[in-house]
Amino acid sequence: MKKVLALMLAVLMLGSIAVGCKKDDPVPDTDSSTPSSEDTAQGGSELSGTIKFIHHRTDRQEDGTMDKLAAEFNKIHPDVKIEFQAITEYATEIQTMMTSDNYGDVIMTPQSVKQEELADFFVPLGDKSDMSEKYYWVDGYELDGKIYALGHGGTASGILYNKDVWKNAGITDLPESPAEFIDCLKKIADKGEAIPYYTNYKDSWTISQWQSLVVSASGDANYENRLLTEEEDLFYEGSAYDAVYGMLYDIYSDDSLHESDPSTTDWEGSKTAFAEGNIGAMVLGSWAISQFQEAAENIGVDPAVVGYMPFPNKVDGEIYSVSANDYAMSVNKNSKNIEAAKAFLFWFCEESGFAEKEGLISVVKGNPMPEVLSSFDELKVKLIVAEPAPEELTGKFDKIAKDSEVDPWGDAANNFKFKLAEAAFGKKGRDEYNKITADVNKEWNKARDSVLGND
Repeated sequence: MKKVLALMLAVLMLGSIAVGCKKDDPVPDTDSSTPSSEDTAQGGSELSGTIKFIHHRTDRQEDGTMDKLAAEFNKIHPDVKIEFQAITEYATEIQTMMTSDNYGDVIMTPQSVKQEELADFFVPLGDKSDMSEKYYWVDGYELDGKIYALGHGGTASGILYNKDVWKNAGITDLPESPAEFIDCLKKIADKGEAIPYYTNYKDSWTISQWQSLVVSASGDANYENRLLTEEEDLFYEGSAYDAVYGMLYDIYSDDSLHESDPSTTDWEGSKTAFAEGNIGAMVLGSWAISQFQEAAENIGVDPAVVGYMPFPNKVDGEIYSVSANDYAMSVNKNSKNIEAAKAFLFWFCEESGFAEKEGLISVVKGNPMPEVLSSFDELKVKLIVAEPAPEELTGKFDKIAKDSEVDPWGDAANNFKFKLAEAAFGKKGRDEYNKITADVNKEWNKARDSVLGND
């Protein structure tokens, strides 16, 4: 698998609801060349000041990891003070913060920022021609030949599952279709010892994890581009969207397959509950593996209980999983210490070791791949990376997503994923599923034709 992953190129374009845009101030005049590790080390004595890093990893803030990383960075840049702000509801709160100039110095790049608006909020980190040679996943953060964000690590798409729970339910083979997956959950329910599937519905970001399964379900690295060039509906019987969200709808519609009250779920608590054998499965990127392994270790459970499977949907006899970057990082264009902020960003992504410890794929091409994905070898999973959009389509998928308000990656309350979830919880049946998805197709196609200038 490592040889396969080492050859992967490209990008997964991310999108969500648009933040309030500010287009009054120009980007500061700053060196946009990509600093090397050697440059960073040699330039340590020249950098000083205080920078704030705003991020979503509350767990790593609380366990002291971030403070340890700051101490390591200070061995290179002793005169740069790093402050941290960790936010649980990151996507929502950072969006509000960015309506002003005060959103830290380095931040995890919000998915709500449109590609065409990157320069309104961030400084360029380097030229695309240079950065694409060294790093994965830069295309989605390109504007006018400049790159405005760098991934801090990448993930594979799939489903976290508790090996012991599945074994105790008599499940010996992993599912190869959505129907088989649901049958497995029913066996866990019949056993009566664990919640088959935990939605974590209270935290809105968790339902957006399902979108990471769509390209995998298609088995086509060029799927998102093909949706535009072939003017294909998102939802129809047998489509990738239907496979993924149809499975979500069926799970959420059956009270025996999920927790009793999805409105009161507990993200941090679910890690321990999972390790204790009280949860069977959760849709999460592979970034979550290390967190759940750690939760197991904390209560004296073998971390090997944490299993990871691809989305069960065979395409021409093969199962696929998409690799993509987790949150990227950007520098606030209003920062008073831009060079120090850039130095910290590149160090964090390249040299801190954070990605490796979290079981993430390194953003640096050619670096070793995480052992946590070795189980994919057993299933002969085909790992793919979504193809970047050709020049004439760059940014189009994102614009269509925003203009249509379909926004596949969005987590706004009116997003189609929440409409499907609420309909499922309300036992409204497949007729309502068909109505919601038909409306999605209508709005998507309308925006697509407008953006692409189709007759």
